[in-house]
Amino acid sequence: MLFLTFPSVISEPVLPKKKVTRGKLLFSALFIFFLVMAIYQITVISLYRSDLLKTNKPFSGKSWVNPYEKGNWANHSEKVSLHIHSDEVSYTPERHTIEEIDSVYQQNGFSLISFSDYDRVTKSKLYSFLPGYEWGQNVKKRHALSVGSEIQVPDYFPVYASRENIAWTFEQMRKNGGYVVIAHPKLHSSFSKEDLEQIPHYQGIEVLTPYGDDSKILDHLLSKGRNVHCMASDDLHYFSEETIRSFSEPFWKDVLQKIMFVRGKEGESLLRYISTGNNRNQPDLVKADLNDGAFFCVKKFFQGAGDPGLPDIRIIGKDKIKVSSNERYMEVRWIGDGGKIKKIDPDTSLSEYELEAEDTYIRLEITSLTGKILSNAIYRTNE
Repeated sequence: MLFLTFPSVISEPVLPKKKVTRGKLLFSALFIFFLVMAIYQITVISLYRSDLLKTNKPFSGKSWVNPYEKGNWANHSEKVSLHIHSDEVSYTPERHTIEEIDSVYQQNGFSLISFSDYDRVTKSKLYSFLPGYEWGQNVKKRHALSVGSEIQVPDYFPVYASRENIAWTFEQMRKNGGYVVIAHPKLHSSFSKEDLEQIPHYQGIEVLTPYGDDSKILDHLLSKGRNVHCMASDDLHYFSEETIRSFSEPFWKDVLQKIMFVRGKEGESLLRYISTGNNRNQPDLVKADLNDGAFFCVKKFFQGAGDPGLPDIRIIGKDKIKVSSNERYMEVRWIGDGGKIKKIDPDTSLSEYELEAEDTYIRLEITSLTGKILSNAIYRTNE
């Protein structure tokens, strides 16, 4: 008899276990991270939106608004700096302390300052200040200042933001009491002309800045009836080498500054600022003047130069604007629609302009021996 034996259990061959490599784990983690980021971005882009301006119409009306009508600049004016960065942010320890910044600006005749650290309100310790911060942690360097508000609006759009998203952000800043300024628009061309035309809720734009002086964008916007104010700022990151040497800095900060190549430069500090009228140096008064456009933008030609004397601007009768000053200017330039130069008066302390029927706004660019002065617009209105 033939006996056949069979195994009681038929077992499958044992396969070697697959090893999960670090590369695969890293890929999976990155995939999950980017997926979450994509979902997040799509969500906030869809939710946080405000309407854009659909039309832009030139100023019109029989009356003229002169933001300088009530102020007094000819005898004395107040210097104000609104864009200053300190070492209070955790990732900028190499910058200057509040005490160092306060001291330098006070010694140089500034009546009021506003720190604009990223996404935090930094408070001055020596004299009155306007609260504020700089918004923008995004890749495209779209930044804006919120001056006069202690409530920060986060940057929900680190990778991409539509114009509607920026409009929503600026609207929230305004609701929180901020005076909203487009910061350094020429840096990386962060805002296009179309962006600036269509996005509402901002009130000022930096046209005198270390990243490029350009007042032409003002005329582009004013010609479309956008009463946007000029802004001049140091956008202070570091003082000049001479000033830094006067500080009692710790050794580690001195080394860090040298490693980051911020030492040995002349710097752009104390050159660009705005000026409000005589005794308009308290935070509430400066905030009111910002909203009204009752200030001048100033750029000095070199550090150590005297402050340019500011003009007194008055509307005489119905159709004449008169500019007078205690300083004799090298040039007074009257600029109208589209940036057209309407009149130039050289070597004078007194200049007048006859308003024409075609004028919708007029602004001034004045050159003195020590600096340049920009006015905000005098414009038509039906109100």
